[in-house]
Amino acid sequence: MKRRILFTVEKNRVLVPVGVPCRFGCRYCYTRGGAVGLSRVSMDDILSPFQEFARENAFETIQFGYDGDPFDYAERGIAMLKQLAKMRKHVNFSTKALISGSTLDALRDIRCSMAALGTTLSALVSLSCWDSAASVEPHTPSPAERILTVANLKRIDVPVFIAVRPILPHVPDREYERLAEEAIRAGCGGFVLGPLYSDERGQFVRFIPPTALEKVPSRIGNVSWSAHGLTWQRYEDTDRLKRLLLMIEQKGGRTFLSSADAMAFVTERDKVAKVA
Repeated sequence: MKRRILFTVEKNRVLVPVGVPCRFGCRYCYTRGGAVGLSRVSMDDILSPFQEFARENAFETIQFGYDGDPFDYAERGIAMLKQLAKMRKHVNFSTKALISGSTLDALRDIRCSMAALGTTLSALVSLSCWDSAASVEPHTPSPAERILTVANLKRIDVPVFIAVRPILPHVPDREYERLAEEAIRAGCGGFVLGPLYSDERGQFVRFIPPTALEKVPSRIGNVSWSAHGLTWQRYEDTDRLKRLLLMIEQKGGRTFLSSADAMAFVTERDKVAKVA
């Protein structure tokens, strides 16, 4: 029996999985629980049903990489992006990888091919802390290496945003200030801030000191962006969120509360540029 991949349209975008487990193993990562989809799937088992889904559903943007990192296995990520780029949709990918060399060259070619079709390739580089990364994201490229990815993508004209998701309650504001300064200096187009999620077992928050976690307001609800009907606990300190948004804006950064909003910003900006 062929394994089934689920897709849904939310905010004019569809999330597409990578289909292989991510080796980065960030301690807050919700993909480790297996709830967001099948852990190991062939590219064809993803792309074929997605192409059928795209023929039957209206949307503008593909977001690639919610179940893992497309560039943990760069050859697979590039191969899948080449196919997604042909679908006449805007494409965004999420990564924590250090992207350089031949992978960067391949992305430049994909960006150019998409531009010829009138569509845009963009990126989200994930950074949830700075000094704490060695303990929170122990197997992941360092924050400095991810900032280099930002600069490299900027150099090949790929719009790139920083995903400050999740905001971690035990990470001090000064780490987010450093993160913002480094990313703005590297040329990022904006910052997407988001909440911390936990499943019913508390699997993705066990590393956070209980005294810090219990101070964060939380609620249980459906995860709107997932096609898998997830019900998770969402931790979000709105006062701190407002403070971090203001801090970033004061440093000259642009802020968003959803990656879909960031993608819509890129699309509208490109439309205005074409008219001008």
